Amino acid sequence: MGIESLTRIVEQSLNEVDYEKLTALKGKTIREQIIALVKFASKDYVGSAETELQVMSDYKDSEFFRKYVNYLLGLTETTQEERHLFAEEIQLKAEDSAGNVIFGMVEGLDNINKQKILAQLSIAKMHKAISIEDFFRLYNLLVRIPYVDLKELVRYKEPFYDVSGDTELLFATGVLEMHTIDTKGSSNKYVLSRLGELLLRWGMGIHLELEHGKGTNVELDTLTAEAIDEVVDHKVDDARPKWEGDVLDKVTEHPLSMEYDEKDEGIIMKKRKR
Repeated sequence: MGIESLTRIVEQSLNEVDYEKLTALKGKTIREQIIALVKFASKDYVGSAETELQVMSDYKDSEFFRKYVNYLLGLTETTQEERHLFAEEIQLKAEDSAGNVIFGMVEGLDNINKQKILAQLSIAKMHKAISIEDFFRLYNLLVRIPYVDLKELVRYKEPFYDVSGDTELLFATGVLEMHTIDTKGSSNKYVLSRLGELLLRWGMGIHLELEHGKGTNVELDTLTAEAIDEVVDHKVDDARPKWEGDVLDKVTEHPLSMEYDEKDEGIIMKKRKR
């Protein structure tokens, strides 16, 4: 089945399919789901859909429909009007047909569970919980983050670091931000970024009660007042000019406070005359 046919099915299914019929297909074979979807989506396929799909051997088509059916099943509680307005906004913002865009989104996800997250994000956009710009940003995060690491995202509701490696990957994608810089030799701590919070709340359906403030904290070793005074006195003493006879061992005073004797070997600094 060609790309043009697939994108047409996607676009028509978003606007025309009675999703209540699709719920009855849960638990059916993928072939039965595909046949029903194509019949529901386009009158062009009613007569020949079953014959064509029964003999369909292209794995890519089968895999796409498996993903797409799961995406559609996640939208069963939306109205036709909501889906139509969603498709229009997708087309306007992406400057491409909604069928092409959604087809590419579904095809680009590598795990069937990500289709469910994409469906939840679509519903969040339909209900104006997120902007269309954030919808596209969050989709990009879905593509980039392995599903095994997505499941770890909930641990960053509070400052956290995972030695297994998911922290670095999640931070690099933008779903985490640094919370604490640890100067004592331990690992820095990270929390959800704004996009991370949106993905967890609206994509994965996990309620958030976050109390951490924005900005980065620095954890320092505790110093007593005496220890601080000792450090300061030591720094001040090191900064004072040191004299050896009539000559400074380094430039520590302003040049205008010195008198100079120029010799072949360079400039020698002499004590100011009082």
